[in-house]
Amino acid sequence: MALTPLFRIAWRNVRKNWRHSLGSMLSIVVGFVAIGLFEGYLSDLEDLNRRLYEQRAMFGTVLVEKLGASASEGRQDPLAFLLHRPEQAFVDGLLSARQSEVVTRMRVLLLSGLASSGRAGVVFFGWGHDVAEGTRLRGPWAWNAVAGRPLHLSGPNSVMVGGGLARLLDCDGPRVGEVVNRDGTLIAAERPFTCRRGRVQLAATTESGQLNAVDAEIAGFVDAGLKELDTRFALMPLALAQRLLDTDAVSFYVVGLADRGEAARFAADLNAAARGRGLALAAVPWYDHVYGEYYRRGMALLGLYRVLVVLIVVTIAGMSVFTTMLKAVNERVREIGTLRSLGYRRPQIVVLFTLEAALLALVSATVGLAVTAVAVALINGAAISYTAGVASLPIPLTVSLLPRAVAFAAIFLSGVAVFASLFPARRAARLSIPDALGHA
Repeated sequence: MALTPLFRIAWRNVRKNWRHSLGSMLSIVVGFVAIGLFEGYLSDLEDLNRRLYEQRAMFGTVLVEKLGASASEGRQDPLAFLLHRPEQAFVDGLLSARQSEVVTRMRVLLLSGLASSGRAGVVFFGWGHDVAEGTRLRGPWAWNAVAGRPLHLSGPNSVMVGGGLARLLDCDGPRVGEVVNRDGTLIAAERPFTCRRGRVQLAATTESGQLNAVDAEIAGFVDAGLKELDTRFALMPLALAQRLLDTDAVSFYVVGLADRGEAARFAADLNAAARGRGLALAAVPWYDHVYGEYYRRGMALLGLYRVLVVLIVVTIAGMSVFTTMLKAVNERVREIGTLRSLGYRRPQIVVLFTLEAALLALVSATVGLAVTAVAVALINGAAISYTAGVASLPIPLTVSLLPRAVAFAAIFLSGVAVFASLFPARRAARLSIPDALGHA
């Protein structure tokens, strides 16, 4: 009840001293918008990077391979660490028993060899996979053909080659930057391409150490994600890759879980079950695998960047609000003397000015939220994209309006405003009434 008159006076002062209020409000609004937009951008960038690995690169949630396949021995001799029939039967049985947790599973066979279109041969790195399951894993990236058609719309003897590899094989077609949607997915339409020879011969060393070759039809171009990999990458059905290596084995399983948060627990359960059966298997969440190294490095760098920039933004915004509020209160020392002469006590004056700062911060946060929402809509509607680092795909510039960023900005800037008004109000309230009324 005692606060009600002070609250009314504080609200009247915010409106009456609109010039001072406007300057303070602008400082809070600008700081609010800066924090909201920056955090929203970084959050979208992190989410995009994760989805690029989990969906577009088809790493799913958990990778299952033979123990040691990712170590130096496995990288030097990958054919010695393949999963054969017994291991595959175990993994398929376990996944079938836990089908309520598993969205999909995909088998992958890695291979390398020589690709030739009739002239010079080019070293390629191949990824043979279950096509239907891979299409489900990719989700919004299901259409992955920059030119031509994806494998799920092509024949069993088809292969997709990276854009860089396609040009080394005397093929030509559109570039990935010309056919990308606003969200980074490819426009789902068949685009023509030309090749000097429509088929490519793939040669590789089989599991038994013999040389084998197959002729495959070039179904289209695929973007491998990294510029260096794009000049060597070939995507093909698992059956074709197994025929080339003359094996029924696979390199690893990709498991897509309904709940990504259960990745570590699911992997631990699978490892325990494999040990109980005497099988040397290793299941790990993809981000802990060697394939997730680029992701981990990128997220670590992004985290450092976030901390650095947030500190700068918060410091600048906080100092701006602090100095503006400090000046606004110092210019009203005579008003404080008048209130003292009317019988207001020192604690009441301090409460009055802190209430005024809190109300001003509340109004400013509301305005800042509206301005941030408009800025987010304008940025997302501008269809801006950019290229960065080793990625071959343009990155869409998007910003989300995050509740956590809004809450942090409102609480932090409101706290700074109240803190900035508290001390000068206390100092002015301690002055004698004649000194306060005569303050210049």
